[in-house]
Amino acid sequence: MKRTPDPTPAPIASTLGTSQMIAAVAALVITCVVLIAYQLLDMRHGLTEGARVQAAIVADSVTAPLMFGDQEAARDVLRAFRYAPGLRAIGIYDKDGRLFAEFAYPDSHLPARQPAAGASPDGVVTVTETVRLRNNVLGQIVLQTSTGRVRAAMLRYLGLLAVASLLAMLAVAVLSRKTRARVAAAERKLDYMAHTDHVTQLPNRHSTYARLAVDLERARARGQQLALLLVDLDNFKVVNDTAGHAAGDELLKQVATALLGAVRATDLVGRIGGDEFAIVAWPVADRATALAVADQVTRALRRPFQLESGEFFATASVGLCLYPNDAASMSELVSSADTALYHAKHGGRNRLAEFVPAMTAATQRRAALERELRHAIEQRQLALHYQPQFECAGGALAGVEALLRWRHPEHGLVSPAEFIPIAEDSGLIVQLGSWVLHRACQDVMAWDRAGAPALTLAVNMSARQLREPGFIDDVMRALALSGLPPERLELELTESVLMEDVAGAVAFMQAARALGVRLSIDDFGTGYSSLAYLQSFPINQLKVDRSFVQLLPQRGETVIHAILALAHGFGLSVVAEGVEDQAQLDWLRAAGCEMVQGFLLGKPMPPQDFAARYLALAPAG
Repeated sequence: MKRTPDPTPAPIASTLGTSQMIAAVAALVITCVVLIAYQLLDMRHGLTEGARVQAAIVADSVTAPLMFGDQEAARDVLRAFRYAPGLRAIGIYDKDGRLFAEFAYPDSHLPARQPAAGASPDGVVTVTETVRLRNNVLGQIVLQTSTGRVRAAMLRYLGLLAVASLLAMLAVAVLSRKTRARVAAAERKLDYMAHTDHVTQLPNRHSTYARLAVDLERARARGQQLALLLVDLDNFKVVNDTAGHAAGDELLKQVATALLGAVRATDLVGRIGGDEFAIVAWPVADRATALAVADQVTRALRRPFQLESGEFFATASVGLCLYPNDAASMSELVSSADTALYHAKHGGRNRLAEFVPAMTAATQRRAALERELRHAIEQRQLALHYQPQFECAGGALAGVEALLRWRHPEHGLVSPAEFIPIAEDSGLIVQLGSWVLHRACQDVMAWDRAGAPALTLAVNMSARQLREPGFIDDVMRALALSGLPPERLELELTESVLMEDVAGAVAFMQAARALGVRLSIDDFGTGYSSLAYLQSFPINQLKVDRSFVQLLPQRGETVIHAILALAHGFGLSVVAEGVEDQAQLDWLRAAGCEMVQGFLLGKPMPPQDFAARYLALAPAG
């Protein structure tokens, strides 16, 4: 079982449950306090109002006894209220404030003189009512009633409220528990989604690098070594393009399984990009151990993978960096492993590259060249050189190939083999390619206007240009602005460029042929060399790669004879490039090759030198 990232705590659910309970208790306490206060006030108000009604009844009933001084009659009236709920004492005071008559329980006698307004013993509500006859005040009724009934009612109310509160808290607890469970499940799902790649079920980029940071700290504390391997699939795009994204996902799953089976139980495998994986090998005893892990990984990916749409190979480029020998920090470790991976990919793919310090210098130079390449056009550091192309049979000059050169103010002449891949990777090739196309068309037409014979112009195209939706429009603008006839422009495409996007390549080539532009396959024989695309692509010409021509005349005859026969069978002309020896030229002429170019016949040179040497034109100005 391979290591997975440490599970992260899920505090939201527990915090939410505690918060819910605190909020529920607080809300319940506030509600109970408000209800109790309201109920108490309401009951006391009801008790007071009831006492006032009783006092008013008494006042109406004792008018005559009070007016005639009949105390016995007054007492009879008062005794009639002895069963009134809560009554403690009721008395009649004459207009002078003397007690005239009363009814009271033993512990609740009224004072002889009328008490002051508001005076009331504890636990008793006192109300007064004036006895009148025709607006004449005859005396006052004082009634005292006990609040015991209110207390008893409040106790019952509190008991009922307590039961209701307990039931409410039970309901809240049940709901809170269910909510916590749902939140905890959602939190686990979110945590899984945040840390796991949904296609391969491996740790994702964030989780992988988080675990790498933890393992680095452990390795540093224990004085151990750690290896980081970055694995990039070489042919994943081909699978997606030819078999679809579902097949691509299935391939990623199988690759993930293969990687898990290739590493040790202590190692971590994560997916950090579309077709890129990371392996954290820790601990490793030495570099040999790390290389053994890397070798197992490359071996595991060399076997074919069985998908529903067929059998696919998913070879990989691997970059290896070791802590602490190659890098002292996580950022350095990741950067150095990425640098090693870059060298593995650009070294031919399907290989392992160990990081060495020299790679850093190369990477820094590459980054610097990329920055400076962006300003090379404006600063006039770029120039075109032209190499002549001759008819093989008669030796007449027939055309030129435009080749881009960069003379750097500090580094001198930078090789196209170095800066063209940089332009490809950075996307600058689109801008550079457009500049080359326009400049070359203008140069050729300038020679025309100066009296030179009509030459064909060959311009190389990149894969990035082919994918540009406006490239055909740019070709039309270059032809229109320069005046070059379309049939004299030849666009050269490599086999690898065509095979990256077959459908897009066919659409582009059909549009170019509709303009009258010629198309050529460059470096033929070094790529796919498929008969199928020779039938489907509307091309005019094949260019035999120099690696075959340089073998002539002692070796390589069979290959070139086959290419010539194949091309002529499809009605295509052939250009042999890299001719450097007279014997090679003689053999090609005898074999029936149509066009040749190479150092024997002419090296690439600036436009003014080319015009002076091959077109008998004086340099401008």
